[in-house]
Amino acid sequence: MTFIVGLAPVDGVTDAAFRQVADELGKPDLMYTEFIPTEGLFRGRETLLKGLQKHSTSTPIIAQFFGPHPEYYMYAFFVAAELGFSGVDVNMGCPDTNIVKKGGGAALLLDLPRAKEIIKMLINTRSDWLNGKRLKDTDLPENMKLAIYKLRGQHTSEVCKGMPISVKTRIGYHSSQVNEVIPFLIEAGVERISLHGRTFDERYSGFANWDEIAKAKALTKGSSVQLFGNGDIKSRKHGEEMIKEYGVDGVLIARAAFGNPWVFKDKIATFEERKNTMRYHAELFLKYRPDFDLRPMRKHLSWYCKGIEGSAKLRDRLMKVVTLDDLRTILQ
Repeated sequence: MTFIVGLAPVDGVTDAAFRQVADELGKPDLMYTEFIPTEGLFRGRETLLKGLQKHSTSTPIIAQFFGPHPEYYMYAFFVAAELGFSGVDVNMGCPDTNIVKKGGGAALLLDLPRAKEIIKMLINTRSDWLNGKRLKDTDLPENMKLAIYKLRGQHTSEVCKGMPISVKTRIGYHSSQVNEVIPFLIEAGVERISLHGRTFDERYSGFANWDEIAKAKALTKGSSVQLFGNGDIKSRKHGEEMIKEYGVDGVLIARAAFGNPWVFKDKIATFEERKNTMRYHAELFLKYRPDFDLRPMRKHLSWYCKGIEGSAKLRDRLMKVVTLDDLRTILQ
């Protein structure tokens, strides 16, 4: 049996630097970007492309997008395909209040006809791509096209030709909608469903309901659709046990990977390894985001301290880091 243990998308966490560290030190079987707003791409917001930076790797990286308007997903697909991603994922599970109010993320669980239009748009756009249509043939703003071509030039990966369409969602909005949503997504034509075992109302509280995830997997029987489970996976070994117990095709790890890129190989890092990784991660962050200082890295630095005896004082100092010199001084 093949065990697929991947890195889940987490907004504000799984950026290019985080993914590179996780890939090099843990080697997940696949990874997702943070979600990117589709309308922003169409509006020419070049800064959004920072979320689609990636390192050279053989590990599949799937570009995730969100938004309530089907027409903008056409541009999202062409951007992801042009940049050589290994697939396009629709975010149907984010519980962020601002995103849900605008009709994106988990709000799509309450508007399945709109979700179907989005999936149909992506599938039709993929057909256009396979028939030779490219980003240059769209009416995306020229500044965005040029920025994408520049970013593409930094990648060594080949342009993908398959580009599976997937969805990451939750078991329901107020209560479980598995019996409704899973057959709907299969009929809509997606090739993979990643299912978080909590409802929108639960956000991240309580425990993930893996019985509902198993029910969802049973509903895919007779189809070629993969079903990944997500929620409370603590390690690669734990993930493999859940795959066997609940019959899913794979699992995604989120919070257990925070400050612990070694989770994908069940390695317990030494304090020295953690310190070295803090430095490396910070250097990568500034490489990808030279317009920033290290303040956005503080949460990551704090997570690297988890489980270290007497780390409270170290964590307090790390939460004041602004520059690489600050970090190096503290770690010395």
